[in-house]
Amino acid sequence: MEEGTLSLEGLRIRYIRDGGGKPVVLLHGYSFNADNWFSSGVAQSLAESYAVYAVDMPYGAKSKSSKFRSDARGYAKFLRKVLDALSLGEPPIVGPSMSGEVLMWYVALGYRTALAVLVGPVGLDDRELQAELARSGARIAAIWGEKDEISPPSVYAPLLKKMLPSAQVAVLPGAGHPAYLDKPGEFLELLRSFLAEAGY
Repeated sequence: MEEGTLSLEGLRIRYIRDGGGKPVVLLHGYSFNADNWFSSGVAQSLAESYAVYAVDMPYGAKSKSSKFRSDARGYAKFLRKVLDALSLGEPPIVGPSMSGEVLMWYVALGYRTALAVLVGPVGLDDRELQAELARSGARIAAIWGEKDEISPPSVYAPLLKKMLPSAQVAVLPGAGHPAYLDKPGEFLELLRSFLAEAGY
């Protein structure tokens, strides 16, 4: 496991890399950070099969800066610059909560990814995003916690399926909004399954 930093647009962006093989990128929720993937054990387990990159976005606790503030669309464009700086191509990307919204804009803007995995994504109420996402044809999987009160699966899972009938959706029993932290073992099983189905 190694920690590194990137200098982009006057910002220092922190990331943690572990493992080897094909890359998988892990983002985080608002004010969370890359360390959460390691404290939960998810990153280490994934690193047994993949090169894991856990990235601190500019809205995270470790890379947050008043120099760069944007909406989800702007952060999606910034994410592409991060991936280019790391020479990662079009890897699967996992985006919880706010990063889920960023990831939806990422594919809506035409950026390609082997698989976009949303975890309790926020922002699905945005009509413009809905229209762009429906047109994207992106390969998307989504995981919600059963007890998610911020992005309730009973409301948003059917909405996602309506926009993208091909989207794969799973609900983790007993988990809340940060399903990857509440039920890391079960989350990891789902994520591995989605990656395998994507041929990754």
